Amino acid sequence: MNLQILALAIYNRDGERREIRFRPGEVNIITGASKTGKSALIHIVDYCLGRNKFTIPAGAIRETVVWYVLHIKLPSTEAVVGRPAPVGTASTSAVYLEIGSSLDLPNFGELQQNSNTDALGSYLTEAVGITANENIPPEGQSRQSLQANVKHARFLLYQPQSRIADPDLLFYRMEEQHSFQTIKDTLPYFLGATGDGQYDLLQQLRRAKRELRLLERRKAEEEALRGRDNSRATALLAEARNVGLLVADVGDDSPDKAIAALRAVLDRPAHLVEDGVGDTLRELQGAREVLLAELRATQNEITSARSFAQAQEGFTTEAVDQQNRLSAIRLYRREPDVNRCPLCEHDLDGSVPRAQAMLENLGKLERQMNATTRQRPRLEAYIGEREDRQLEMRRALAENRAAIEAVIAQEEVLQRDRNRMVEQARVHGRISLFLESLGLAEIDDKLGNQIADMQAKVTALEADLADEVVEDRLNSILQVIGTWMSSWSRELQLEHSESPIGFEFKNLTVVAYKDTGPIRLPQMGSGENWMGYHIITHLALHKLFVEKQRPVPGLLMFDQPTQVYYPPDPAEDRSIDDLVDEDREAVRRMFKLIFNVTQGLSPNLQVIITDHADLKEDWFQSAVVERWRGGNKLVPASWQNPVQASPDESAEGDGDGDSV
Repeated sequence: MNLQILALAIYNRDGERREIRFRPGEVNIITGASKTGKSALIHIVDYCLGRNKFTIPAGAIRETVVWYVLHIKLPSTEAVVGRPAPVGTASTSAVYLEIGSSLDLPNFGELQQNSNTDALGSYLTEAVGITANENIPPEGQSRQSLQANVKHARFLLYQPQSRIADPDLLFYRMEEQHSFQTIKDTLPYFLGATGDGQYDLLQQLRRAKRELRLLERRKAEEEALRGRDNSRATALLAEARNVGLLVADVGDDSPDKAIAALRAVLDRPAHLVEDGVGDTLRELQGAREVLLAELRATQNEITSARSFAQAQEGFTTEAVDQQNRLSAIRLYRREPDVNRCPLCEHDLDGSVPRAQAMLENLGKLERQMNATTRQRPRLEAYIGEREDRQLEMRRALAENRAAIEAVIAQEEVLQRDRNRMVEQARVHGRISLFLESLGLAEIDDKLGNQIADMQAKVTALEADLADEVVEDRLNSILQVIGTWMSSWSRELQLEHSESPIGFEFKNLTVVAYKDTGPIRLPQMGSGENWMGYHIITHLALHKLFVEKQRPVPGLLMFDQPTQVYYPPDPAEDRSIDDLVDEDREAVRRMFKLIFNVTQGLSPNLQVIITDHADLKEDWFQSAVVERWRGGNKLVPASWQNPVQASPDESAEGDGDGDSV
């Protein structure tokens, strides 16, 4: 027995609990009037089994319920799963989870989050027996690989009122983005087309391909090192000659001679290049900086001395002119009359300078000129000495420059030698690696055998995992399912039941195979046909799940299957007695088929039906777990205030007008 429901409970803010008990391995029917909350049960169950999005219809349920709880039976244990109503959001991941044997519904005070939907999903996936699996899309398709889990199994459990007679969509939530492809990617695993060993084969194939790539890479590297003939040894000898490791031609016309020459290269000690140029160049450049500084200082001294000499020469010229003018006073032997012109003897208006004063000035001027004349030789000598020093430093700078240029030239030679050494070392290493690889000849034969064995293993695994193999298995399974569907369609007296009926995996729909061409579900017409084919498809899938012991919850929920026989008036309670005889008989056939299939699979399938119908037959009455009429609803009337309990504000359901 796989996952089945033992009880469902809701709790209000005051801690009051409303519970519904279910019988595992049987048909469980909740019959009732409109607006009693029947259609909300599928949403509550799906929410409790791990859906994050809160899809429970608006109305009295959302207004009064704060916790939703499911007591479930698993293959080897029991679990109680609680989910709080989200506050202010459309989703929550909070979960209350209790695992054990002989559990019961918890008290309100015990409901505290202790897990989340991810952990719940992982637990339920393992608990229902879903093993490691993976669907890998065909080459050229961009979607990611997918591993089936309990979330994907939930697509196969529910038929809400809006889906159970849908001509276009066969599965729960199939209209949502990516759901169609997700169902197609995971259904082969649930049907057993890929098998529980498929994942192991896939992992074996991945490991085999990885090992094969490593072996082939190793072989390619060894062949690249050795060469397939003597070409590699010959090429290495040419490289050795080019970089100076071999100075004379050696015979390379045979592998033995070439290898001997290469071994000789390895035995020869490497030439080392000394490097002392860097320090010398730095010393010369430092000396040049000192010489340039001294040269600038000497030039400044020469410039200053020459400026001083030019100033003295200007003074001397002016002094000579003054001396020549004043020396004439010595012609007079007596002091002339200062009021009379000394030349023409005429009287003057003013006085002329006294001869004595002029003689004194002349003497002073002559002394200054003598001093200047004595200093000039020393100044000329100083300037000459500075100029000699300047020439000496210029010669030193020229020698320094020549030395620097010589060092730079030497550095270029050394760099070429170093580059040559690097090339020699590189060739030396390749020769060493090549000679080491020669010892792998025997290993190479063994490696070739390993590659051949691994290629054969990859080919065999790919054959086992080929799409054609999976398709053959899937088609075979679908043929079996189609046999059941064909038989049950005739039992329900559905249209096109005279033809073979099958489940078309490509389009996830029902098809009737006629000699004029296939007729698919949308073209089959009438709500009774759509509803009937939905029911027999899901019964057939679950029959296969049970008989093949596939890891799918043993739970199937149908909501409002008889809606197709009633006029769309949700305001009225519907009774089987309101139907014409043909429709009443069709309803009985539909329920009887569900009962027969469930009993045939007992205790491994539990079917929960919510509907207006309340047949009087004993087999039907024994399956009724609750009747929601006469004020009895999912949410007790005592939980609602008069305003909330009014008909206009308490509507619930999945499009059928059910409320609480």
